[in-house]
Amino acid sequence: MWLRRAFYWIQLIAVIAVPGWIVVARAIAPTGLGAQDVLVFLAWPALAVAMIVVVGLTWARKAVRTTRVLSWTDVVTLTVWYLVAIAYGVFVSLSSELGAGLTGGLLILATIAAISIAVWQLVTAARRRVQTVLAGFDRSAISVGEYQATSAPRDGDTLRVTPPKR
Repeated sequence: MWLRRAFYWIQLIAVIAVPGWIVVARAIAPTGLGAQDVLVFLAWPALAVAMIVVVGLTWARKAVRTTRVLSWTDVVTLTVWYLVAIAYGVFVSLSSELGAGLTGGLLILATIAAISIAVWQLVTAARRRVQTVLAGFDRSAISVGEYQATSAPRDGDTLRVTPPKR
């Protein structure tokens, strides 16, 4: 439980720290990556925006907002995503073109997966809540033939409803 609660707050820190690590990694790299430098400078803002989207989709779930605890699916997804982004920064800092290229591709796949999983969990949670509300309506509904009016009311009369005789 504490790990899931910690990841609720880690998301906020990661929105700044993980893309920031990629910028710092590029700054400390001994040599450039050539054409991949452009990709590095496009990667960190795109990653930051994707992380903000995932945080928003996660917080849109009422269960997450009220308990401030993420699901285990969220924890695993975010852990893999953050580790791939950190590995990307490591390969960028080492100026490894092959490593940066491979982890960059993995980072794109992990980002798509993280957004997809966040959308899937939001849709599932919303569907569950709607089904619960509709089931409540079904239980409280009065069946058609259960009550009958005695007669049509006239001005000043009171409408009386009596249950059927069994």
